[in-house]
Amino acid sequence: MKQGNQFYLEVQILDENDNLLEIDGVKKAQFNIGELTKEYNDEMKEVTYDEQTNAFKIWLTEDETFKFKNNTKMEARVLFKNDVILGTLIEDTYVYNALKEVKLDA
Repeated sequence: MKQGNQFYLEVQILDENDNLLEIDGVKKAQFNIGELTKEYNDEMKEVTYDEQTNAFKIWLTEDETFKFKNNTKMEARVLFKNDVILGTLIEDTYVYNALKEVKLDA
């Protein structure tokens, strides 16, 4: 789950029939985590897609994770290549109790 001081949330998006989202038809995906917004598209690399796990990896810096409250709501919106917007797909609560900022004495 670590890459330097980066972490990622791994998210799979399912349709109403519990089928995995077909990534080939996706033009853009936007993930809102609390006050933070990350996007998946051809230009930005703050969200990647893992073909092996069929999941988006939302990359977060350590500083970004420290700003999350204990309960943080996440939403995802998907824009397909035919410009059809699928509304909010995910609306869950994630708990980050293990992430705490601690100041150490020199």
